[in-house]
Order: sequence, then structure tokens, then C-alpha cells
Amino acid sequence: MIDTIVDVLTHVPVEHRDSAEENLLTFAEEAGHKQVAALGARILAHLDPDGREPDAAEPVVPARELFLRRKRTGMWELNGTFDDETGTRASALLDALAERRTTDEGPDFRTLPQRYGDAFSDALDLALNSPDLPMQAGERAHVMVAVSLEDLKSGVGRATLGDTGEMTAAEARVHACDSMIIPAVLGEKSEPLNLGRLRRLISAGLRRALFLRDRGCAFPGCHRPPRHCQGHHIRHWADGGPTDLNNLVLLCAHHHRLMHRSGWEVRIAPDGLPEFLPPTFIDKRRKPRRNSLHEPLPFAA
Repeated sequence: MIDTIVDVLTHVPVEHRDSAEENLLTFAEEAGHKQVAALGARILAHLDPDGREPDAAEPVVPARELFLRRKRTGMWELNGTFDDETGTRASALLDALAERRTTDEGPDFRTLPQRYGDAFSDALDLALNSPDLPMQAGERAHVMVAVSLEDLKSGVGRATLGDTGEMTAAEARVHACDSMIIPAVLGEKSEPLNLGRLRRLISAGLRRALFLRDRGCAFPGCHRPPRHCQGHHIRHWADGGPTDLNNLVLLCAHHHRLMHRSGWEVRIAPDGLPEFLPPTFIDKRRKPRRNSLHEPLPFAA
């Protein structure tokens, strides 16, 4: 307890030290250690509410901590503590990415935590696609997924993600279209048949052409801009689909997954633009739909 009192007094201004010492010693005769420490904190807060004046030569280091760990279930747990400025920027970013979806697929029933979780995933995609991302061993940051050719074609089975993770073969088909996840396709004896390369999937020039044609996520009613989108093979490359403009459509991560697991279909219309056919439970006639939210180029016909 004496150490606590001495520690408090070292931070009390000299002109108030005697009275503070008297109050603390008197209170300590009947109070315990925690109560004395609490009183000391209140005294310091009253006498010096702004704390010690920072040294002009001392750099200000923001208080930031982040903990990320993989659980045995395959789920990852994230928690951390950030300074006010970083927290404000993170909140603004997630709020912008967590808006409710208002597209032709129907209402968005996600809870706020679910929308924030999806927004965090989208933020990672934006960071991984940034040309300013630092290199690792001479390459841009990426994750490799190993999957058998049979499972990749059928979408049934499991794939190995990175060093320890797993994902479904159906999910691997999504990332094999256009992603910083590189597919390593294996044969019956686990021999590598095709080790995907980033530029082999969709080249920079082809991506620019997609941006110019689709102007963002092409799914009807989606407002996501090009930088939030991925290239989707209309006929999957594992099934022999070519990587060219007439077999590609620009989709945000959510609608990219939707096209791989739902009754929605997409095709390139005679005028060269993508159009979507809804499942029968939405429209029995399956009338083609387009996204009219993105502004066409000013010189487009």
C-alpha cells in the first residue's frame, strides 16, 4: 500500500503533494489497497485531468493491437484495440461496405454483425487487389488452394486452403475464376496438373475492358463499383470456358458466389452486354434482366 501512495505522490504537482499525502495516509488507516489506489486515481484526475504534457521531442505512438487466431473448427477469431483515429477510419470503411443490398435477388435479411463481417471480407479483397500492397518473397500477397480436377469440375468435395485451412470445392470454383487465391489443380495421384498464375486468369488489359463494358457489378440492382468486383467465367475455365471478354462478366464478391450456387444464370446478349436470367421461383418466364444503375460511357451507342 505504501508503494501505491508513493507512486501517486510522484505524479501529484508539488504544490498539492502535502495535502494529497495527508488524505491518502488518513484514508489508508481504514481502507484497503484497492480503495487507496482508487482514491489516488481520483486525486490525480482532479489535479491534472489532461495528464502529463507530452515531450515535444517524444514521438506519439498510437495504441493499436490486433489478435487473429484460427480455431480448431476452422473459424477465425479477431479482436483488437485501436486509437480513436484508427477506429473512426475503420468504422467509416465498414459502414460504407456494410450497406444493405437492394438488388433483384430479394430483400437483405443480414444482421448488422453479419453485414460488418461481409464488409470486412470485402475490405480484405480491396487491400489484396491494391497495386501498392507490399511484396512477399518477390510476389504479391496470395493464398494457394489445392483441389483435385474432378472435385473442381463437379464442385463436390474439399480443397486445401493455404497451410492448414480447408474450403469446399464449390468455393474453390468461385476463387478459380478470378482471385488472389491461386488454384493448384491436382490429378488422381496428387500430381500438379495446372498451377494457376495470377495473370493467367484475367490479364490487366482484359480487366480494363471488363471495367469499361460493365462499369461495376453487372448483377441487376447492384451498385458496387469496378474496384469491388471480380471477373466471373460464364462457362467455367475448368469446363473448358475461355478467358475472353465474351465469356466474362464483372461481379461483386456476393453476387459472384450467388451465380455459382443459385438458379441465376448469366449470358452475353447479341449487343455484347451481359444479361441475367432469374430462377423460376422469382420469375416463371425467366425474363432477362440487366443492371441499369451504372452510367454507360458518354460515347457509347
